[in-house]
Amino acid sequence: MWKKVVSCAAAGFLLASAPLPSALGGNAREAHAAANFNDVSSSFWASKEINFLHSKGIIEGYDDGSFLPNNKVTRAQAAKMILSALGEKEPTVSNDVFSDVKKDHWAAGWISLAKQKGIISGYENGTFKPEETLTRAQMSKLLVRTFEQEYDLSVKDDTVEPFSDVWINQEFRPYVSKLYQHGITTGTDSTHYSPYSSVNRAQFSVFLSRTIEPSYRVSSAENGGSSTTPPATTSTYGIVKTDSLNMRSGPSTSSGVVASLKRGTKVDYLGDQQGYWVKVRYNGQTGYVHKLYLKLKNEQGSSVANRVIVLDAGHGGKDPGASGNGVVEKELVLDIAQRVQKKLEAAGATVIMTRTDAATYPELKDRTDLAQSKYADMFVSVHTNSAPSAPSANGSEVYYDTSQNTNGSESAILAKEIQEQFVSLVGMNDRGTKDNDFYVVRNTDMPSVLVELGFLTNSGDAAKFKSDYYRNLFAEAIYLGIKNYYSL
Repeated sequence: MWKKVVSCAAAGFLLASAPLPSALGGNAREAHAAANFNDVSSSFWASKEINFLHSKGIIEGYDDGSFLPNNKVTRAQAAKMILSALGEKEPTVSNDVFSDVKKDHWAAGWISLAKQKGIISGYENGTFKPEETLTRAQMSKLLVRTFEQEYDLSVKDDTVEPFSDVWINQEFRPYVSKLYQHGITTGTDSTHYSPYSSVNRAQFSVFLSRTIEPSYRVSSAENGGSSTTPPATTSTYGIVKTDSLNMRSGPSTSSGVVASLKRGTKVDYLGDQQGYWVKVRYNGQTGYVHKLYLKLKNEQGSSVANRVIVLDAGHGGKDPGASGNGVVEKELVLDIAQRVQKKLEAAGATVIMTRTDAATYPELKDRTDLAQSKYADMFVSVHTNSAPSAPSANGSEVYYDTSQNTNGSESAILAKEIQEQFVSLVGMNDRGTKDNDFYVVRNTDMPSVLVELGFLTNSGDAAKFKSDYYRNLFAEAIYLGIKNYYSL
């Protein structure tokens, strides 16, 4: 994990202090004359900082010319950007760096260099987890500890940051305070820093630009100036989904009850998540509620931004699933699930895949346990049907469970939204939505569905499965169904 000189288990970073490289000087205001990416217009709130870092070779876009500003920043991406900001060049590696970072990994050189410099180390099991995302708390430590000469933690400032979700005894508070005092951030709003929210690429670009180029910094409260900040991707609130929900003084059932909330009650989501407990505000009071009993909604931006969604490509490895007309289920559903993943991530969601290749077969319990352990907001399992004795059977259907799933009624709503897209967008025969206790939907407590795209044994359905055009439509249908669910 990330290391630092002082023990830091909560955020997992140990960072060497470093001077700001002179190569990053110059006229920053001239570095953003025009947008470099097709999804970052000149009016985009972070365009100046993104283009500044791009002009310095610190960040890059994707092959299609996009930057995907709402995508979350991974550990691998952070290693590259921080080292690039220090003026380092990527070395060539001849051996695997970690057990999950092979020498042909796109960031292997950067990760290897960061390891050599003592900026990072791996986990005890020999992995690095390059695709794991960073929180805003971790980012604050990463920046302050890396550029320690700039921030100088030995100097105690009198200014107190105004964030109600950054408590005095929290391990990362000194780092957040330094960012605030130096004009790097004023929070996601005037009173919240959202330390446990994931950092997206636009936000990281702004924070890093302001760290290495003072002219980008905002006027902080310490000099009495007005201030601006990278805005939150969304303004989020929650709707109570159960008849009675206790709001407690702390993140556990042993904490005292602050208020009792009825179904349909709207609460402000304050972004402090501890396990499945989230901090909310209602009628002037703050407290914690269990996330599974809230439907989180965004007042602006993408409806799926900041939602944690588990995509389960059915079968895999030793279990190929069904087959017919030259199509194998485990391969087809993985391809479509990965297309859904790209669409969701481009819209700002955090997506967790239960498998990422055709050779892997997670047990059913492993799939549901993963969703529970990641405190997911949603679980979607992708499958196909087969009826060798009835080749005329065709069409899509979506299953949910109300027998054991805590969010059975919400699952039914999600199932309906996805099924409607299969019918209207893909032109599938409508086999409806059905309440069934399949393992993966009954053993998950978040809104969960199992989609059956169609029948491999039907020539018409199979023809669509063989078409790249229709595969993308199937993925779009699932994506739109999820998006519409969060818009309701």
